[in-house]
Amino acid sequence: MSAESADPSAQCLQDLSLASRILARHGIVDGFGHVSCRDPRSPKEHFLLSRNLAPALVQPNDIVAWRISDAEPVDPDSPRGFLERCIHSEIYRQFDDVEAVVHFHSLDIIPFGLMNIPFKAVYHMASFLGCESAPIFDIADAFGPGTDMLIRNTTHGAALASSLTPNSTSSPTRPLVLMRGHGATLTAASLKLAIFRAIYTQNNAKILTSLSSLAGGTSQLEREAKFLSAEECAASEMSNSGQVSRAWDVWCKELED
Repeated sequence: MSAESADPSAQCLQDLSLASRILARHGIVDGFGHVSCRDPRSPKEHFLLSRNLAPALVQPNDIVAWRISDAEPVDPDSPRGFLERCIHSEIYRQFDDVEAVVHFHSLDIIPFGLMNIPFKAVYHMASFLGCESAPIFDIADAFGPGTDMLIRNTTHGAALASSLTPNSTSSPTRPLVLMRGHGATLTAASLKLAIFRAIYTQNNAKILTSLSSLAGGTSQLEREAKFLSAEECAASEMSNSGQVSRAWDVWCKELED
């Protein structure tokens, strides 16, 4: 009997370790940053996230189960985890439709959390970002100017997670929150979709940066750039949703090569 047939979570552990290494290969994470998903064995109670390890080094046996209720390990003898695992636990606690979370510090993303630059879909592969600029979470607004910018506990995590609240109860959880001076956190309805979104969020940021340079500044960008409309975002996202596995397969093959 194969490991996967003996343990239904084996493929999830493999995919999560691949996801971590794909993000590292694409420069979305470096020595820091992390990706998680709900534990398929108990998705309402637990999530899976690696031990405190550089993303490019994560293997299936490095992944630990954590409680959504308090971000503590299910097994008290588990190795030390990421300090900011409360980012993940609080998002899963607040939003039932989120199945995977990525937190990252990409240098392409950070500028958009530091000033009022529109960050929304500028090309079809990033249509999930929508036609409204992503919210910016500023930890100083909630906890004062003396923090180290990290999401250190469930109180911090809950405040960050609330930034992802959709505009209506019928809308899915927001896909992305920018974090002033700290990067961003994104959500998705599956692990593979989360990696897809992370890679194309970074591409969207690169395009916007190039466009701003071509336009002669952010003010000109806001006046002249033709961002995707709500209708274009919806139609493109529907088209792209069926292609996530194709992209995932390519990214996994790149790791093999």
